[in-house]
Amino acid sequence: MERAFQRTQVLTNHLLQSSSPLPSQTLSSNACLSYSPPELSENCAFDVKEMRKLIDGHNLEERDWLFGLMKQSELFNPKVKGGKVFVSPDYNQSMEQQREMTLKRIKYLQERGVFKGWLTEKGEEIEMRKFAGFEVFSIYDHSLFTKLGVHFPMWGGAIQFCGTKHHHDKWLRDTENYSIKGCFAMTELGHGSNIRSLETVTTYDSNTGEFVINTPCESAQKFWIGGAAKHATHAVVFSQLHINGINQGVHAFIVQIRDVDGNICPNIRIADCGHKIGLNGVDNGRIWFDNVRVPRENLLNSVADVSPDGKYLSSIKNPDQRFAAFMAPMTVGRVNIAIGAVYQSK
Repeated sequence: MERAFQRTQVLTNHLLQSSSPLPSQTLSSNACLSYSPPELSENCAFDVKEMRKLIDGHNLEERDWLFGLMKQSELFNPKVKGGKVFVSPDYNQSMEQQREMTLKRIKYLQERGVFKGWLTEKGEEIEMRKFAGFEVFSIYDHSLFTKLGVHFPMWGGAIQFCGTKHHHDKWLRDTENYSIKGCFAMTELGHGSNIRSLETVTTYDSNTGEFVINTPCESAQKFWIGGAAKHATHAVVFSQLHINGINQGVHAFIVQIRDVDGNICPNIRIADCGHKIGLNGVDNGRIWFDNVRVPRENLLNSVADVSPDGKYLSSIKNPDQRFAAFMAPMTVGRVNIAIGAVYQSK
């Protein structure tokens, strides 16, 4: 009660412009309460359209279409100010509400064909469309940008660049349609993003043709994995691959972590990272694996493979060169973080 009283006094002093307000004084507003943002009232001394071309650079019609979709839906909180429509997230919502709202926004965009071709088409045109789309999402809400970034460039990108044709045929279209919701299980509690020091261990069972994935200690738990806490159905899991007692280094595997009803799959444990200072629309989680079995085909094998009888196969014999070749496509994730900072600055 004392804190509430102090806050009331501060607000009263502000509104009445007095250090010791009296109950009998007439309430008057401070000048700041009538503040109007310059974009609502002031004319610019330059051509706004030309400035927009300079800043946005490309795919202007695509961007306008996306903003138009947002303005048409109550999911994006459209508000009319000064004759213009503005959209912005509601950060006063609870963590659970923000997460569900982010998911609803993604579904709304998917149903209107926003992500068409993002993973199943190739070429400069589709790449520039994606860049423009991510910039629009980042300007609107960084939770939306981050959740889509985990799903498309990271989960989808890992399948594109670390997998081969049968992975592309099986996973990319369902990823693009958002019927599969992917996450990127690389980071662990004990190592951060020092990928060489991953502690998750995968072995191969030649009797069943399956890989067996294990979290051997608490520091090996996958940590801060975007999408894992609630919505993700699948994960690309980075792990040390042991074949016949020899550690062949870090490899990536596709693992289903939830069934179609949203239940966590057997031998997998998931915990919620909880409330954060910002980005509460992203459901970050922690994952443990206890003898989780996946088919041999779920190894992303663009750099190395394992034969049905358990032989390790790779045209790159040097382990350091193999690791570099395997990790090179993952650079896109780091680039997207830097690009996101540029988007926010714009």
